[in-house]
Amino acid sequence: MPEAVVNTSAVEYPTSDGKPVAETDLHFDRITYAAQSLKIRYANAPDVYVGANMLVYDEPGNPRRHLAPDVFVVFGVPNHRRDLFKIWEEKAPSFVLEITSKSTRKEDMTTKRRRYAAWGVEEYFLYDPRAEYLAPPLQGLALREGAYRPMPLVRLPNGQHGHTSESLGVHLWLRGSELRLFDPAIGRDLQTHQEMRRALEEADTRLGEQSSARTAAEVRAAELEERAAEFEARAAEAESENAELRAQIRSLTGK
Repeated sequence: MPEAVVNTSAVEYPTSDGKPVAETDLHFDRITYAAQSLKIRYANAPDVYVGANMLVYDEPGNPRRHLAPDVFVVFGVPNHRRDLFKIWEEKAPSFVLEITSKSTRKEDMTTKRRRYAAWGVEEYFLYDPRAEYLAPPLQGLALREGAYRPMPLVRLPNGQHGHTSESLGVHLWLRGSELRLFDPAIGRDLQTHQEMRRALEEADTRLGEQSSARTAAEVRAAELEERAAEFEARAAEAESENAELRAQIRSLTGK
């Protein structure tokens, strides 16, 4: 008998696997930073998609065949919201970042590493925010001839050491134990919405303080100018009185 043809369009692909986004608040914060900062970086790029903790399916007709990368970036696909991602309809990611935890470390280092290589993911980064399972806690892997090879640790433009993502054009490094993404195009780390808002608030505060300082200086200058004018007026009045006295003395003495 001929093999049955599966109508993949009729298959229901779930949008959630029921697992939590992150194991702890710390892991959630690290995922949020990487995802938000990259979304902001590519906000105006119509053909770059940044996904986070989304089910990525790689086999048509098989709703059980999926992975959920913590953060991934795909080039050459429309930049719009999605509920899930199907590789056969779009493209495989070029960049994947996994925030390793107690419950995910084995899968991150074995199953996902193997599957991502099969997908053709060019760069796979692993980050252990508590340095409990990975040594070093930040590792970059580059796909070479179908297998991942460790990326070298290099000195970055900000004077720190880290790894360079060639696909993204950014550097990944650790500030203490905190993951940061340094963008050489702007000369600083990428920021989340919260960090940008905090920076703007701090800038507004500094401007307010400078404005207050200028206002105080202007008030003081005005006071000094008023006192100087008053002094000049009194000096002129005194000079006038002196002139009258000298005139009276001359009239009396004839000198």
